[in-house]
Amino acid sequence: MNLEKTKVIYICDKICLFSIYAVVFFLPISKAIIETFSYLAIAIFFVKKSLERKSIPYSYFYSAILIFTGICLASVFMSSNSAISARSFLGKIIHRVAFFFVIADTLNSERRLKNAIIILFFSSTLLGIDGVYQFFTHKDFIRHRPHDFLPRIYATFPSPSDFGCYLNTAIIFVLVYFFIKSRFKFVKFLLICLFILLFACLMLTASRGAWFAFIASILFMSIWVRFSPLFFIILGIYVTILYHFHPYIKVVLNRFFIFLDVSSVERRMMWEAAWKMFMSRPWLGVGLGTFMFNFRKFVVPEFSYIAYAHNCYLQILAETGILGLLSFLSILALFFYKGIRMMVKAQRVFSWYVLLGSLTAILSYSLQMGVDTFFYSVDLGILFWLILGIGIAAAKNLEAVKIVN
Repeated sequence: MNLEKTKVIYICDKICLFSIYAVVFFLPISKAIIETFSYLAIAIFFVKKSLERKSIPYSYFYSAILIFTGICLASVFMSSNSAISARSFLGKIIHRVAFFFVIADTLNSERRLKNAIIILFFSSTLLGIDGVYQFFTHKDFIRHRPHDFLPRIYATFPSPSDFGCYLNTAIIFVLVYFFIKSRFKFVKFLLICLFILLFACLMLTASRGAWFAFIASILFMSIWVRFSPLFFIILGIYVTILYHFHPYIKVVLNRFFIFLDVSSVERRMMWEAAWKMFMSRPWLGVGLGTFMFNFRKFVVPEFSYIAYAHNCYLQILAETGILGLLSFLSILALFFYKGIRMMVKAQRVFSWYVLLGSLTAILSYSLQMGVDTFFYSVDLGILFWLILGIGIAAAKNLEAVKIVN
């Protein structure tokens, strides 16, 4: 390889890295920016790979992703509306899967992973401040949108549930980073402050799905790292204070396991429509991206508007059939199998903690997928593949450390 080609590859690599960092920072702020930089990263990545003449290495996990992509493509040809399905396939599936491969290949060192997570902390700090500002002023200072979910907050996101999904991801990495040894004591203090800020916002979203996912995340994480009893005591005191001084949170906590409100009833109607849609074409579904196009045919006449399924698994099932859902679940299963197996065997270096954070964040995201459709939104859809890519990059770094040792 000549010097000029090596220089071009180096520049391409840096552009890909910068683009990933930009997506991490702007993910909750601007959909246009994250789409621009993710497409730029994909284009430059293909240039880089063509110059290197290296293919993506084979693995069962990568094969599962490609099978899922292939089934989504098949659903395009069997779709009830091929134009919608083709746009969804190119603009969502291909785009996000390609960006995943960019992340998994580019974040190939501890330093790069660390930078990505630090950028996440800066971005989440800004969002946390925006959330608190919105709570007191009833508007966010980033997008200047009116506060339509009083007394719940959502910052730059379209709904409190979306904000809760993002907050859970950020909180998980804050907690994981807290257990990494650092020479600087003030880092621990900053992480505690960031946790308090983000957890306050999480409570103020009053999103039961996000709260369920947070509890599950803490339980999963406590298997791997020892949580101080003091943490749970402080958390309990904090929730108790909010319970007594915030009337709406008190109402939500009181009905935590009661699902008779309007939102829960509407969700059940959406789920019934999704199930009927799946049963009409069980193998490959009604077509990728066509749920809303077909919704009116399967929902009860009394339902007043067209909506997503508010359950990602049911929507995948309705749009791409049982083959689509099984292939997607295989991605999750292989990720957890590979990740947990690696964590049991590997030393607890930095990449080990990043992998723990990714596994926990994907668990949280997967649970919330059962009550909402984050997977189909621009920002949170990319977030899923971003977390997945960071996890695979961390696992590859752990493998490299193991080989060196």
